[in-house]
Amino acid sequence: MPEDTYQAFLSVPLLCRGRLVGVINLQHIQPHVYKQRDIRLITTVGFLVGAEIEMARLETANSQLSEQLETRKLIERAKGILQSEMGMTEEKAYRTLQVQSRQTRKSMKQIAEAILLTDEVKRGSRTA
Repeated sequence: MPEDTYQAFLSVPLLCRGRLVGVINLQHIQPHVYKQRDIRLITTVGFLVGAEIEMARLETANSQLSEQLETRKLIERAKGILQSEMGMTEEKAYRTLQVQSRQTRKSMKQIAEAILLTDEVKRGSRTA
């Protein structure tokens, strides 16, 4: 940046499996010569940090996929209830969930959970 007046600058890539995931920048206002030892140390740190960043990214992606799968299961169960209780086709049951989601401004997961809860309450009152 124009306002920066650094006399020494070292950038080391953060890599994981050959893929760039970030950069470590070292800056000095005073003139400075980076020693080979310093560069090796920062490079090693970059390798370790890159691996940690990738692990965090993978954990986030895994959590998102798990949430999507759970949502899909709930929607499938809710569709099944609509099909059996209201005689809807699978397509009509799905469209009904979508319409309810839009009209109430709730996620399809929330609509599916409400249908499942209603079904549980109905089943509970039948056995009582």
